[in-house]
Amino acid sequence: MAFAVLAPVMAVLALLLVPATAHAADVQITPAAGAVTAGTHDGNEPGNVVDDDYTTRWSGEGDGAWLQLDLGSTKTVTHIKLAVYKGTTRQNLFQLQYWNGSSWVTVHDGRTSGTTAGLESFAFDPVRTSKVRYVGHGYSGEGEGDWNSLTEVEVWGAPGDDDGGDDGGGAKLPSDVLDLSDWKVTLPIGDEEEPTEIFQPELDGYSHDPFFLVPEPGDAVRFRAPVNGVTTGGSSNPRSELREMESGGGDETEWPSTSGTHTMTVREAFTHLPEDKPEVVGAQIHGGDDDVTALRLEGEKLWITKGDTTNHHLITDHYELGTVFEIKYLVSDGEIKVYFNGELETTLDHSDSTNYFKTGAYTQANCGNSSPCSDENYGEVKIYGLDVTHGDDQGSDSTQAADRHDWGTPLPVSDEFDYIGAVDPDKWATPSGDVGGTEGCWEGHSGNGRRCAKNSTVADGMLTMRGEENGDTGWLRQKRDAQYGRWEIRSRSKNIGSSGDLYHALHLIWPTEGNRLENGEYDWVEYSDPDAQCLTAFLHYPQSPSDKKEHREACPVDMNEWHNFAFEWTPEALVGYVDGKEWFRLADGADSDRGDIQSMPSGHLNIQLDNFTGDSGLRPAVFEVDWVRVYE
Repeated sequence: MAFAVLAPVMAVLALLLVPATAHAADVQITPAAGAVTAGTHDGNEPGNVVDDDYTTRWSGEGDGAWLQLDLGSTKTVTHIKLAVYKGTTRQNLFQLQYWNGSSWVTVHDGRTSGTTAGLESFAFDPVRTSKVRYVGHGYSGEGEGDWNSLTEVEVWGAPGDDDGGDDGGGAKLPSDVLDLSDWKVTLPIGDEEEPTEIFQPELDGYSHDPFFLVPEPGDAVRFRAPVNGVTTGGSSNPRSELREMESGGGDETEWPSTSGTHTMTVREAFTHLPEDKPEVVGAQIHGGDDDVTALRLEGEKLWITKGDTTNHHLITDHYELGTVFEIKYLVSDGEIKVYFNGELETTLDHSDSTNYFKTGAYTQANCGNSSPCSDENYGEVKIYGLDVTHGDDQGSDSTQAADRHDWGTPLPVSDEFDYIGAVDPDKWATPSGDVGGTEGCWEGHSGNGRRCAKNSTVADGMLTMRGEENGDTGWLRQKRDAQYGRWEIRSRSKNIGSSGDLYHALHLIWPTEGNRLENGEYDWVEYSDPDAQCLTAFLHYPQSPSDKKEHREACPVDMNEWHNFAFEWTPEALVGYVDGKEWFRLADGADSDRGDIQSMPSGHLNIQLDNFTGDSGLRPAVFEVDWVRVYE
């Protein structure tokens, strides 16, 4: 078998499959039924798992069906107990995950014993969290199936361990959250006009309370700069800020804006502003001795600056503190493109060879214009993610797999959605028929609701696929069938309703003949909540009557934000990419119950917002696509 790389992973999983005993000091912190929700159920509701009644259950169909327990506040969780419906004859395949504040993190991946219908305990390293969930992948034992059924769930953790706020710094270091290999930090402490700077390798083990630390729940680095802080010689305002360095962090770096491609992507939030002059800079490009452009918050107004023009381009005039966003700078060919949450906001002309990136909290106030003059008057930013790339290819975008791996020119069937109305009929097939009396509608997934042509429209430079409360949703098939190819799609999704069962968003390669058990199916982007924080994929083997498949997951990936998702299918392998970076690679794997995973005879691209529930009670959602590009 060609999946030799899985051997050490399976060895680790074998250890995890042994049910663990409870810690003597732990107490049960299971929430009430009202705090238990699920992505799907068949009438056996999620609250049944906390009713102390083994004759009731939650049941959800589908690989990836989830059950979530909201603990109400941040607590320390040490283990979770599960009781499986028909647990003496079934082994449930599952993951246990906790919410780290921005994404779901897997702490256990395994299966139940198949020998008891009572509670089994699964322990892991203690985590601080406010929510946990069970993600089911069906069962084996008494046959095989994709139903996920539990009769009882208990959450256990430390006694009397409520959320104590975010001022303690937690156990993590900033270098545990962000890759600081090529940075130095400047802090508002030290001698006047000579603030403290921490370089590598010391930076990897460094934290400072309160100016540079990781607060609970441990998913971001907090940068704080008080108005009375020490400043550099060239500024009257204090900062707690990262400065880009050469590889390894040894010396300061500079790069030209006229050659190569230089990008910085920061996922961050402004969380506090100083009094009187409520202004803070959260990210910037610096050149020589002056700012080139910066992201600047003034009260509720979020601006992109240009040189000394602080109010060059307004992003929003009602920013709310604590709102996490993504800012991206892309510099090439003498231009700086500034993106906010994936949308291009402005393009600046700039030619200079002394540029570098900076990010953190640069307070635009001091004791001369802001009172009180104390540590309690400060600007603050939390950074959740930070990525910088430098490439030699002018004009290329390393967040696109096609650019990074030189896939060439997109085929004519590609679609930039630069028109208005229905999708291009030369490129896309839409549902036909008149199910329910509406032209262009047919039955939905497994007979749930309807798939309708009316639910996929083009405007504002993008495709919008809509899932409605009544179960009507969209479906598209690209008019190209082939064995092998490369596809890249820029997309995002979100729930637009407040309640209801959730739609599933997918990009997939569906077999031309329609028989996935015979020919395979490649769901290279699939997730069961439009607001998901993780990317998943399910790759089904051809020639597999029992539907053998591989499951992959990448976290965190915020599906509310724009991302570039790519899939490469060659005679050698199946490869998935997110924002230009490889996240799975699969090849071969044939045995008596399946063929090699890459051996689908022929297939085509589908874009779907699937209804797994019925004809009503869905939570309205949209699946938005900026462009679809196809390559040989």
